[in-house]
Amino acid sequence: MTTPSTHGSHPEPFYPEQAEYTAPDALASLLPESLDPRHATMLFIHAHPDDESTSTGATMSHYARAGAAVDLLTMSRGEMGEVIGERHADLDVRKRSDDDSGDALGALRETELEAACRELGVRHHWFAERRRSPGYFRDSGMSWGKHGRATSAANAASDCLTRAPLRESAAAIARVIEKVRPDVVVSYDVDGGYGHPDHRRTHEATMKALGMLSRKAQPLLVWGVEGEADPDDDRRQAVVEGDAATKKTAMAAHETQVEVGDGMTFHYSNNVEQNISAAESYRLLAESIDVSQEDPEDLAAGPVNSVIAGAGVGLVVGFIGTMFHASISYFSGWYLPWGLGLALLLVLSGTLWISHYTRRTWATVLPGLFAFIEIGFFVYARSDSLLVIPNPKVPIGQIGIAWILGILVMTMIGQWISNRTILKSRNA
Repeated sequence: MTTPSTHGSHPEPFYPEQAEYTAPDALASLLPESLDPRHATMLFIHAHPDDESTSTGATMSHYARAGAAVDLLTMSRGEMGEVIGERHADLDVRKRSDDDSGDALGALRETELEAACRELGVRHHWFAERRRSPGYFRDSGMSWGKHGRATSAANAASDCLTRAPLRESAAAIARVIEKVRPDVVVSYDVDGGYGHPDHRRTHEATMKALGMLSRKAQPLLVWGVEGEADPDDDRRQAVVEGDAATKKTAMAAHETQVEVGDGMTFHYSNNVEQNISAAESYRLLAESIDVSQEDPEDLAAGPVNSVIAGAGVGLVVGFIGTMFHASISYFSGWYLPWGLGLALLLVLSGTLWISHYTRRTWATVLPGLFAFIEIGFFVYARSDSLLVIPNPKVPIGQIGIAWILGILVMTMIGQWISNRTILKSRNA
């Protein structure tokens, strides 16, 4: 959570109270009722170092102590944050030069996060990685807008989380989910807790990532940290009672961002006092995800099956097409090679079917290849064969040449269509 100080006449920043409202039917657990914590894997997805402790520290430590595998994905390193204390004051975003991207502060907050993870019992931690450009997503920063609400920062870097394509940040999340295969995913609700742009973006990226997962990686439940309490919210609520003392210790590890009091209070660099709550509330975002677009690699046939299917379809298509390609209707002064059209349509259909069945771009050439080889056998294996006559001097021979070359053309058209479909499904 990167928080600038209040300036001038701006109103005091607004932070919602954790678990301020508990619905009558609120659950006491984030896990499915039948799942033993000792057999559960949970992935928490947060925007910056310290968010895991301040927003979900009691919950994470609670489930870690219950035996669950608790993992953490952090989307940025908090490079655009303000700094508490004089020891590292030169790293404060307000004091750095414009060309300082905050890597030193990010590196420092990595070490703070490591200490906090040890306190919370986190099993594995990752920073979200970019693929289109090397490195990580940078902290976007923020400012306080009207009525003390968080809003975008004017000096957000070009490589920050909120300026990166949503598909890129969602793909980074999806890769970790595919690796971890968590039963439960926890991130933010749509408002990001208190409106921070990176929190909101993390929510959006998490929800989009769900549609990029294979069937086997689909989480059972997806929860969002509840922001401002709304008794009229009809989504399922869960309120987890954890260990406030452990949460406080983890928060204290982020000493450049959080200052904990003698009691159960803390504040950021803006000195707005907040309570350290043992109760943390969530809203159900998704359950038993039914994606509209499956992962092609999860559905793809194996290489051997792809070759067998492609060869089989090609031989069948080649034989049937050869039997019909010479069917011609003659009229006064012209003729209609309807059999050729039917045969070529059969090749295209076989190519597209193999594409759908195998989900492999290379397999789309197999039907045409084997059909072409089969026709070559018909033409050259027996000199007296009348199945295919490649002779440009007579109509039946012209049709034979068109059938042979048409296989190659239909295969190329089918592969072009298939490649666009397969690539589109992988990049969605």
